Amino acid sequence: MKNFYLILITLTVYTGFSQSLPINFEGDVTTADFVDFDGGTGIVTTNPMPSGSNTSSSVAQIIREGGAIWGGSKIILTDNLDFSVLTKITMKVYTTAPIGTTVKFKLEGSGSSVDVDANTTVSGEWETLEWIFSGTPNNLNELVFMFDYGNVGDGTASSTFYFDDIEQIAGPTAPIPTSLPIDFETGIVNTDFINFSGSTASIISNPQIDGINTSNTVCQIVRDGGEYYAGSKIFIDSPIDLSTMWHISMKVYTTAPVGTRIKLELENVSGATSLDYLTTVSGAWETASWNFDGQANDYDRIQFLFDFGNVGDGTTTSTFLFDDVQQFAGPAIPEPVATSLPVDFENSVVTTDFTNFFGSVASVIPNPHIDANNPSATVGHFIRSGGAGYARSKLALTDFIENMSTFGTISMKVYTDAPVGTLMKFKLESNVADFGKEQDAFTTVSGEWATYTWDLSNGDNGIYNVLTLMLGYATPNDASANATFLFDDIEQVATLSDGIDQTFNIDEVKSYPNPAKDFLTISSKNKSIKTITLFNILGIQVTTLYPNSREVTIDVSNFASGVYIAKISTLEGVGSIKLILE
Repeated sequence: MKNFYLILITLTVYTGFSQSLPINFEGDVTTADFVDFDGGTGIVTTNPMPSGSNTSSSVAQIIREGGAIWGGSKIILTDNLDFSVLTKITMKVYTTAPIGTTVKFKLEGSGSSVDVDANTTVSGEWETLEWIFSGTPNNLNELVFMFDYGNVGDGTASSTFYFDDIEQIAGPTAPIPTSLPIDFETGIVNTDFINFSGSTASIISNPQIDGINTSNTVCQIVRDGGEYYAGSKIFIDSPIDLSTMWHISMKVYTTAPVGTRIKLELENVSGATSLDYLTTVSGAWETASWNFDGQANDYDRIQFLFDFGNVGDGTTTSTFLFDDVQQFAGPAIPEPVATSLPVDFENSVVTTDFTNFFGSVASVIPNPHIDANNPSATVGHFIRSGGAGYARSKLALTDFIENMSTFGTISMKVYTDAPVGTLMKFKLESNVADFGKEQDAFTTVSGEWATYTWDLSNGDNGIYNVLTLMLGYATPNDASANATFLFDDIEQVATLSDGIDQTFNIDEVKSYPNPAKDFLTISSKNKSIKTITLFNILGIQVTTLYPNSREVTIDVSNFASGVYIAKISTLEGVGSIKLILE
């Protein structure tokens, strides 16, 4: 499931000769057989530390210096690796890098690549690391070595790695694919599951024979430690056909709290798609379902990720029973309906109007945090649940946005428990052409509503008709409170300008103090100020003054705190400055 990164290594020329496992570097592989990339350099050299578990004369060495965080080297094998019986690869490693250094072992070839991580447990001595490739397709023949993955090498001793005796050996029993529906009564055994990141699946006698499930046998998943995305995977013997029966359901039992997230992910060798379900009962069986309408028909693996977003502790609330995994016919997902600005979510937008990408889940819900800053009954809800750091949700508009030169700033209320300073990207796009413009805003409060603005002004050509939200950009996608955002009242407001807007040829005009609390002064260096019109952030006119002088002091003690825009005219022209009132 862990599809949080994409490494693209383009190698146009292979200079090495093909090899086969096992490899001991005593003459079977030479330096010329290594294909280096992105800062890694592989050679065959004399063993610098012939002791302990490795007294061989010759070993391989990779030094990483500069390049990319995935820099390394590779060896090409004569034949594809077959993991139907021997499911584990082992390798001896020596480095003085710190304990816990990540060694990524990646397999490439004619199919989609597969990679597994191991971490060093010693420093300054040889040890044997292992990587389990159960369930890996038999169409890969390139060994890719990425030592200290995630860091850029500096060419020093801690970026130098020796390795030897690469072997394929017996490991966990390879899983046997099954077919839908799955009732766990016959045919599936524990070894048919691939467990990862703290999840363990097993077939057991049903300990809760009641309600909607009187089956004798069920599957149990216990999550204990590991990662928030811990889960278990099962293989399907032929791609799942979602063309007519795109719903998948299963019975679930847990004593975890109501609202626990169950992510069901369909996967193939090249990608995955996932949906969430929130439990509605605790301590009783319920039927959970996921609507995969519109998804491809080439997924051949199902991943079960219970309590996604939390790390399990092995207790009853981290224990889940499930049964009767099956497809069924059901309603299609309605096509998104375009809306128009402003958007307040009271009646114009529903959950299915959002289009979600890369792990975002956007919906319309009752406002759980009604207060003076946002008394609305209904709001938008954005969760980063798995996927990529650039998870996003889109709303299509009925018309192209106009008036972008004067009202090109987008305003939106946001509530999140994420830390102050969390990045929120707002992007305008076109669904008919390759146009897009995005700006950043950073949260200024946590645990309360606030209004944020994004200056996306351009000329008055109507080219944008899609709103794209990327809230919490590049932060964890763990579906936690920090990855959850409420939003409301999306609208165009007057475009604000820091300092002098030169396009209007306004003479040198300054304001001070800025921010101001009781009084603020606006002055012009050379020309007399004819008028000052003050607008709040929503574009509402607050007051107009006629100073006819080069300087004026304004009493703002009765104005609400916030951002204002002052439109100023002199004999030379008209311009604007941004003011902040405390």
